[in-house]
Amino acid sequence: MGFMTNQSMSKQAQVGLLLAAVRRRQRQAVEARVSCLGLSTQQFWVLEAVFKHGECALGDILATLPMDQPTASRVLSALQERRLVEMASDTADRRRRCVRLTAQGTRLAQHCATIAKQIRKALLVGFSQKDIETLGDCLTRMVANLDRLDVVAPPDTVKTSVRALAKTRSGGSYRARL
Repeated sequence: MGFMTNQSMSKQAQVGLLLAAVRRRQRQAVEARVSCLGLSTQQFWVLEAVFKHGECALGDILATLPMDQPTASRVLSALQERRLVEMASDTADRRRRCVRLTAQGTRLAQHCATIAKQIRKALLVGFSQKDIETLGDCLTRMVANLDRLDVVAPPDTVKTSVRALAKTRSGGSYRARL
Protein backbone atom coordinates (compact mmCIF):
# COMPACT_ATOMS: atom_id res chain seq x y z
CA MET A 1 0.00 0.00 0.00
CA GLY A 2 1.54 3.29 -1.09
CA PHE A 3 1.50 6.68 0.53
CA MET A 4 -1.22 8.92 -0.86
CA THR A 5 -1.55 12.62 -0.26
CA ASN A 6 -4.87 14.17 0.67
CA GLN A 7 -5.89 17.17 -1.45
CA SER A 8 -7.45 18.95 1.53
CA MET A 9 -4.33 18.47 3.67
CA SER A 10 -2.05 21.49 3.95
CA LYS A 11 1.25 21.40 2.07
CA GLN A 12 3.10 21.77 5.39
CA ALA A 13 1.38 18.68 6.80
CA GLN A 14 2.12 16.74 3.60
CA VAL A 15 5.84 17.54 3.87
CA GLY A 16 6.02 16.14 7.40
CA LEU A 17 4.08 13.02 6.45
CA LEU A 18 6.18 12.47 3.34
CA LEU A 19 9.39 12.80 5.35
CA ALA A 20 8.09 10.22 7.80
CA ALA A 21 7.05 7.93 4.93
CA VAL A 22 10.51 8.12 3.35
CA ARG A 23 12.20 7.33 6.67
CA ARG A 24 9.80 4.45 7.36
CA ARG A 25 10.23 3.01 3.88
CA GLN A 26 14.02 3.27 4.10
CA ARG A 27 13.94 1.40 7.42
CA GLN A 28 11.73 -1.29 5.86
CA ALA A 29 14.15 -1.65 2.93
CA VAL A 30 17.07 -2.13 5.34
CA GLU A 31 15.15 -4.55 7.57
CA ALA A 32 14.15 -6.69 4.58
CA ARG A 33 17.80 -7.00 3.57
CA VAL A 34 19.52 -7.47 6.95
CA SER A 35 17.07 -9.39 9.13
CA CYS A 36 18.58 -12.66 7.87
CA LEU A 37 21.93 -11.40 9.18
CA GLY A 38 20.54 -10.91 12.66
CA LEU A 39 21.14 -7.15 12.55
CA SER A 40 18.87 -4.32 13.58
CA THR A 41 18.73 -1.28 11.30
CA GLN A 42 20.77 0.67 13.85
CA GLN A 43 23.44 -2.03 13.97
CA PHE A 44 23.48 -2.06 10.16
CA TRP A 45 24.11 1.68 9.91
CA VAL A 46 26.76 1.64 12.67
CA LEU A 47 28.65 -1.22 11.00
CA GLU A 48 28.49 0.59 7.68
CA ALA A 49 29.77 3.82 9.31
CA VAL A 50 32.70 2.06 11.00
CA PHE A 51 33.50 0.35 7.69
CA LYS A 52 33.60 3.73 5.91
CA HIS A 53 35.64 5.43 8.66
CA GLY A 54 37.99 2.61 9.52
CA GLU A 55 39.15 2.66 13.14
CA CYS A 56 37.36 5.64 14.65
CA ALA A 57 35.95 7.22 17.78
CA LEU A 58 32.29 7.18 18.76
CA GLY A 59 32.07 10.88 17.88
CA ASP A 60 33.07 10.10 14.29
CA ILE A 61 30.18 7.64 14.02
CA LEU A 62 27.74 10.10 15.57
CA ALA A 63 28.78 12.80 13.09
CA THR A 64 27.43 10.68 10.24
CA LEU A 65 24.35 9.07 11.80
CA PRO A 66 21.10 10.48 13.21
CA MET A 67 21.67 8.72 16.52
CA ASP A 68 22.31 9.95 20.04
CA GLN A 69 25.32 8.91 22.12
CA PRO A 70 23.50 6.52 24.51
CA THR A 71 21.87 4.67 21.61
CA ALA A 72 25.15 4.41 19.71
CA SER A 73 26.87 3.08 22.85
CA ARG A 74 24.18 0.39 23.27
CA VAL A 75 24.44 -0.58 19.60
CA LEU A 76 28.24 -0.80 19.83
CA SER A 77 27.98 -2.93 22.98
CA ALA A 78 25.67 -5.35 21.18
CA LEU A 79 28.05 -5.49 18.20
CA GLN A 80 30.97 -6.04 20.58
CA GLU A 81 29.13 -8.94 22.26
CA ARG A 82 28.73 -10.52 18.81
CA ARG A 83 32.46 -9.98 18.24
CA LEU A 84 31.85 -7.76 15.21
CA VAL A 85 33.65 -4.73 16.68
CA GLU A 86 36.35 -4.17 19.25
CA MET A 87 36.69 -1.18 21.55
CA ALA A 88 40.10 0.02 22.66
CA SER A 89 41.58 3.06 24.35
CA ASP A 90 43.03 5.65 22.00
CA THR A 91 46.81 5.76 22.38
CA ALA A 92 46.78 9.57 21.99
CA ASP A 93 43.89 10.18 24.43
CA ARG A 94 43.08 7.49 27.00
CA ARG A 95 39.63 9.01 27.70
CA ARG A 96 38.65 8.35 24.11
CA ARG A 97 37.56 4.89 22.97
CA CYS A 98 38.26 3.72 19.44
CA VAL A 99 36.05 1.34 17.52
CA ARG A 100 37.39 -1.09 14.95
CA LEU A 101 35.89 -3.97 13.05
CA THR A 102 36.96 -7.52 13.74
CA ALA A 103 37.67 -9.83 10.77
CA GLN A 104 34.11 -11.18 11.03
CA GLY A 105 32.77 -7.64 11.41
CA THR A 106 34.68 -6.51 8.33
CA ARG A 107 33.12 -9.25 6.18
CA LEU A 108 29.64 -8.35 7.42
CA ALA A 109 30.27 -4.61 7.12
CA GLN A 110 31.37 -5.02 3.48
CA HIS A 111 28.00 -6.64 2.81
CA CYS A 112 26.28 -3.79 4.71
CA ALA A 113 28.16 -1.19 2.63
CA THR A 114 26.89 -2.82 -0.57
CA ILE A 115 23.30 -2.82 0.72
CA ALA A 116 23.61 0.82 1.89
CA LYS A 117 24.87 1.83 -1.54
CA GLN A 118 21.90 0.09 -3.20
CA ILE A 119 19.41 1.77 -0.87
CA ARG A 120 20.96 5.23 -1.31
CA LYS A 121 20.97 4.78 -5.07
CA ALA A 122 17.33 3.61 -5.12
CA LEU A 123 16.32 6.56 -2.95
CA LEU A 124 17.59 9.06 -5.53
CA VAL A 125 16.64 7.42 -8.84
CA GLY A 126 15.22 10.02 -11.20
CA PHE A 127 16.75 12.97 -9.36
CA SER A 128 19.22 15.25 -11.12
CA GLN A 129 22.34 16.40 -9.28
CA LYS A 130 20.67 19.81 -8.93
CA ASP A 131 17.55 18.15 -7.44
CA ILE A 132 19.71 16.29 -4.93
CA GLU A 133 21.56 19.46 -3.93
CA THR A 134 18.30 21.40 -3.57
CA LEU A 135 16.71 18.64 -1.51
CA GLY A 136 19.79 18.44 0.70
CA ASP A 137 19.71 22.20 1.23
CA CYS A 138 15.99 22.14 2.06
CA LEU A 139 16.36 19.26 4.54
CA THR A 140 19.34 20.96 6.18
CA ARG A 141 17.27 24.12 6.63
CA MET A 142 14.40 22.06 8.11
CA VAL A 143 16.76 20.56 10.71
CA ALA A 144 18.07 24.04 11.54
CA ASN A 145 14.49 25.32 11.86
CA LEU A 146 13.66 22.58 14.35
CA ASP A 147 16.90 23.28 16.26
CA ARG A 148 15.83 26.93 16.54
CA LEU A 149 12.36 25.85 17.71
CA ASP A 150 13.95 24.17 20.73
CA VAL A 151 15.63 27.49 21.60
CA VAL A 152 12.55 29.66 21.02
CA ALA A 153 10.00 27.27 22.55
CA PRO A 154 11.82 24.62 24.61
CA PRO A 155 9.86 21.37 25.08
CA ASP A 156 9.56 21.99 28.85
CA THR A 157 7.81 25.32 28.15
CA VAL A 158 5.27 23.58 25.93
CA LYS A 159 4.63 20.86 28.53
CA THR A 160 4.00 23.50 31.18
CA SER A 161 1.54 25.30 28.88
CA VAL A 162 -0.32 22.07 28.10
CA ARG A 163 -0.60 21.21 31.79
CA ALA A 164 -1.95 24.67 32.60
CA LEU A 165 -4.44 24.48 29.73
CA ALA A 166 -5.62 21.02 30.77
CA LYS A 167 -6.01 22.15 34.36
CA THR A 168 -8.10 25.20 33.44
CA ARG A 169 -10.31 23.21 31.03
CA SER A 170 -11.00 20.36 33.41
CA GLY A 171 -11.15 22.38 36.58
CA GLY A 172 -8.90 19.73 38.08
CA SER A 173 -5.33 18.68 37.94
CA TYR A 174 -3.56 17.61 34.78
CA ARG A 175 -2.32 14.42 36.41
CA ALA A 176 -5.85 13.38 37.31
CA ARG A 177 -6.66 13.32 33.58
CA LEU A 178 -3.73 11.01 32.79
